[in-house]
Amino acid sequence: MGKVYGYIRILSEGQDVDSELITLHEMQVMDRDIFIDGQEDGESSFRQYQKLLKKLRDKDLLYMKSLDMLGDDYGEIGRQWRTLTKEKKVDVVVLDMPLVDTRRGKIQCGTLVGDVVLSMLEYAADMEWASRKQRQKVGIERAKSRGVQFGRPESPWSENFEMVYQMWRRKEIKGREAAKLCNISSTLFYKRAGMLREMEEKGTGLK
Repeated sequence: MGKVYGYIRILSEGQDVDSELITLHEMQVMDRDIFIDGQEDGESSFRQYQKLLKKLRDKDLLYMKSLDMLGDDYGEIGRQWRTLTKEKKVDVVVLDMPLVDTRRGKIQCGTLVGDVVLSMLEYAADMEWASRKQRQKVGIERAKSRGVQFGRPESPWSENFEMVYQMWRRKEIKGREAAKLCNISSTLFYKRAGMLREMEEKGTGLK
């Protein structure tokens, strides 16, 4: 086995860091090998964690209190777990979850526990993303039912648009000049020109 490290990330003001330090000392982790990230401007920092990653080597052992030390959502936690167990090839022990100890159940192609945890985190991340998208979709549908408009509203059709459009159709002016005369972007002019052409084909027009 390689070196033994400990990692603590302060997630809230009331977090009992002293208790976590005592536990890490009981696990024979030296003070110099304990990395602690605090909060900056109300948000958790990962500076010390990045320093820890640079020190970790194959067969090292890392203790942490809980999985949420690694990130703020399942996606990020999963990515960091993969970095630790697959790329760095270190063993990880999560103190709040006794079963999450990658030293258990070693198999030839890797760590059974590590792979199971990674699969669970990736599944949870997918479910979290799907749930977020569903909530977003429901929220948008409800807002639309209340008449809420999404996106940047387009400028109204100018009174001279049809006249300018006909001049453009007769190739008397170019599209860029036509857009300027209507006080809109070239993209919007061409879009509305296409709409007006469809109206003409249907026998309608601007009302």
